[in-house]
Amino acid sequence: MSQTDKSVNVLIVDDDELDRRLVKIVLAKSANLIRFNVESAQTITEALGKFVKDNCFNIILLDLNLPDGRGMENVQKVSIAAPNVPIIVLTGLDDEETGLESIRNGAEDYLVKGDGLAYTLVRTIRYAIERKKEKASLVEAKNELEQINARLLKATATAKEMAAEAGKANAAKSQFLANMSHEIRTPMNAIIGFSEVLEEEPLTEQQKEYIKMILGSGKHLLRLINDILDFSKIETGKIKIENVECDIRAMLANVESLMNPAAKAKKLELKIEFAEDVPRLIISDIVKLQQCLINLVSNAIKFTEQGYVKIAVKQVEKENKPFIVFEVIDTGIGIPADKLSIIFDAFTQVDGSTTRKYDGTGLGLTITKQFAGLIGGDISVESEMGKGSIFRITLPADIAAGQQQPAPESVADRQTDEKIERIIETGHSNCRDNLRTEFSGRVLVAEDNKTNQTLIKLLLEKLGFVVTIAANGVEVGEAVRKQQFELIFIDMQMPEMGGCTAARRLRSLGVKAPIIAMTAGIDEEDKKECLAAGCDDYIPKPVDKNRLIKVISSCLEITTMMSAG
Repeated sequence: MSQTDKSVNVLIVDDDELDRRLVKIVLAKSANLIRFNVESAQTITEALGKFVKDNCFNIILLDLNLPDGRGMENVQKVSIAAPNVPIIVLTGLDDEETGLESIRNGAEDYLVKGDGLAYTLVRTIRYAIERKKEKASLVEAKNELEQINARLLKATATAKEMAAEAGKANAAKSQFLANMSHEIRTPMNAIIGFSEVLEEEPLTEQQKEYIKMILGSGKHLLRLINDILDFSKIETGKIKIENVECDIRAMLANVESLMNPAAKAKKLELKIEFAEDVPRLIISDIVKLQQCLINLVSNAIKFTEQGYVKIAVKQVEKENKPFIVFEVIDTGIGIPADKLSIIFDAFTQVDGSTTRKYDGTGLGLTITKQFAGLIGGDISVESEMGKGSIFRITLPADIAAGQQQPAPESVADRQTDEKIERIIETGHSNCRDNLRTEFSGRVLVAEDNKTNQTLIKLLLEKLGFVVTIAANGVEVGEAVRKQQFELIFIDMQMPEMGGCTAARRLRSLGVKAPIIAMTAGIDEEDKKECLAAGCDDYIPKPVDKNRLIKVISSCLEITTMMSAG
């Protein structure tokens, strides 16, 4: 409770007139800080009647011995009748065990009657009210997570039933899986997002462990959803290949940035090595190639307990033609020789015990092999039990015109990257006060889902922004007419007016602020549609806090502002 609160409504339940008078005198002396509105009851029955009639008390001061009730019975009755109102027990016994028993039965605190009340009563009241509020907030958050989890379980059960009905037609099944993956991302966004927010709050060790388990399970389920979606698209031939100029070093820097947190969490070294003759630019599908390398590095980190994971890039010749070879090398557990021939098969793990210890769908390597083939390459593996593995992707070196050797990285570029990394690491280490100093200004968020509204508003406010919510595309247009925003987030699927239509409308109105799309779609078509509509960037759902900071930093050119400091 802050000192700016105007008044506190107090109910004293005590049959001793002198004790009631003493409490009122003590509270009256604090009128310059807090105004206490005091009512009295001499019995439990009278007190319960006041709850029914008024129900407006902020604190209850309860005597243990009353004409119609004794001891912990009084605490239990009042606690049941007013579960959201903190209780402070006033007792004439200077007995710690009595006080602790009162707390176990529902009281927030206890005080011994007498002259000492003048020094402790007001402070104890304020602390009790604040503790009760914090407990209520945690209970509310826990209930919300449970409701979301129940909806997710229901959605998953529905998905299984629908999958059985659509199993006769492979194309229909794959379309269903894609749609359900999209729908599941909405509750997944809330589960992961609110779990990350709760993880930063002051919790008990047991509560931290619960949140950690919820967050881990949510992220694991998200990985399964992504694998299933990719596999279904490959099955139905819906994967499109788009060959463009690919800056190898920039791509691998992105892979390193994405995978470094997982490597650091296991105290592994993640290294990247280039041979001198590797060209800077090649022609390939950069998205598929990057996904292949992310899958392999993620696998390597998962199966390596100590040592390192390394990406080595070199150029070789086969039949007088140049090829680029990407090797992902680890010092992990290795793969038995008799299993090497099946590890790229769908739904396959090395053995049952590995499946139990290292969970997964068994689709990761299958997807990687399929992607490598689609972009004109091949994948192979060498491994030795207890020493590690080497996964090797070999691609034709379709070298792009232009500079063949890497351009030297400037000192300024390195400093900028380091500063961005510090922002992300600050957020990851829960230093929220530092994050708030990095951003400011007004942000408009267009999102129709109430839970996602609450989550993205909370994340952005923690970064220092003032947030306005619009429930659909129509409200977005109304909001920008009333005031100017430094940044606009738009959900791509909204009622009345979709996100892409809203983005085009904003640009037609002359809105210059960066627009960031929020989308549950993760394929290239979704991304292209967002950018074509006038968006500057996009955030996939579930929203990742580190990705959010990077995108905001890019759109607001925060690196330029930071360079002055």
